[in-house]
Amino acid sequence: MPPSRIVSKLYQYYRITNAFLYAALFTRWLILFPLVGGKFLPGGIHKFLISVMVYSTLGEIGWLFKFRTWKRAVLSRTMLKDLTFINFIATLHYHDDYEHALVLRNISYSLFIVSLALSQCYVHCSQLFKKDSPRQGSTAVLPTTHNGKSMVWKLYSYVVLPIMYISEFNLLLLNIQYPSYHKMPRLEVVNKIILVLFFPLAITCWKKQW
Repeated sequence: MPPSRIVSKLYQYYRITNAFLYAALFTRWLILFPLVGGKFLPGGIHKFLISVMVYSTLGEIGWLFKFRTWKRAVLSRTMLKDLTFINFIATLHYHDDYEHALVLRNISYSLFIVSLALSQCYVHCSQLFKKDSPRQGSTAVLPTTHNGKSMVWKLYSYVVLPIMYISEFNLLLLNIQYPSYHKMPRLEVVNKIILVLFFPLAITCWKKQW
């Protein structure tokens, strides 16, 4: 099998596994939330959520630099999304007491999980196949296969993405307000800057879908 064929298969495997993991995340929430409610939900899902986000984000950054030039990779909307996910992981991992974190008991946590799972499952399914090399000027390796007239695309763009943006912003805001020994001064400064820039950047990225 030629190297290009192997790379293509690995890329498709990455997308398929991510779509499956995010579908599993949504299914896990769908089972747990009616049983335990928001108060005990983090104990059964948070570790899995963070693990899926780490795998998805680091893999996506790796493929981004594999198929795009460094400049185009760094300035892409995909990189901005991945950096916000990395910040979310670093800020809200609560690795040793996530069962008791007040921030994660807020309804925004459930909204974020649902919108994240649905949006990323859709994204990874729609970007399953690459076409040609973006190093020659094409952006087809992260293809946009949605149809602006389809109901799925409209739900993704007008419902799921706004919910994900708003819930993520609210969780980061609550994290600043609630006391926690996980807080680090430098990370707190970074989070405050992110909160100021969050909606202008989110709206800009959202508009660029068209």
